[in-house]
Amino acid sequence: MSLQRILALLALPVVTVFVIAGCASPSPSNNSDDKDTDSSETEEEDEPEIPAEGELAEPGTTVGADVWLTHSFTSTDDGEALISSRLVSVEKVTDEQQTFLETAFDEGQLDGFDVYMILVEEKKESGDPVLYDADYTFYDAIDKDGQKVQPVTLIGWDECETPSFDEAFDTEGAVLTQCLLAAVPSGKDAPGGVAYTGGYEDDNPYDYLDGKPLFFIID
Repeated sequence: MSLQRILALLALPVVTVFVIAGCASPSPSNNSDDKDTDSSETEEEDEPEIPAEGELAEPGTTVGADVWLTHSFTSTDDGEALISSRLVSVEKVTDEQQTFLETAFDEGQLDGFDVYMILVEEKKESGDPVLYDADYTFYDAIDKDGQKVQPVTLIGWDECETPSFDEAFDTEGAVLTQCLLAAVPSGKDAPGGVAYTGGYEDDNPYDYLDGKPLFFIID
């Protein structure tokens, strides 16, 4: 196994630093105000309905594994396309892979953590060319409540790849697989899935702060 680039949370020359930090993010369910409000006076916003495959998903939509959701994508050249994504699996890495990762992070950054591999599939539905663009950084590993969990970024490891959009994806409808790594304290619950947080557009409807991500969560 080869390792070209490793952890991208906080990197210094020669030294790689693994940072564990709490992350706050929206959950799939709607949060009520902090004020004490009588339930009869509170109207809950309806959750978005799951659209038919190929139809644009409303921000905030939540689905389980193996369900395609279509979202907008803005390329680095301001091209507009529709891309569909689905969560395939959330699996703990093998003992051999865990050992390799712990060795790669040789300052003990992964001591006391279990690493999980999350697979997401993507396919282009329509729109402008997106050749050589990429959106794997738009996926965040989350728990089953939609809260972010600790990412581990490994680029160049052939057992967990994050490819850019190739010609087959751009023009031939080929399915592309993205692999994310996430770490949780040993013995704790596995990650629940991923949140898709949007593209390069100025008014990003899937943004954590100014919009609502799409949530893909294992049942």
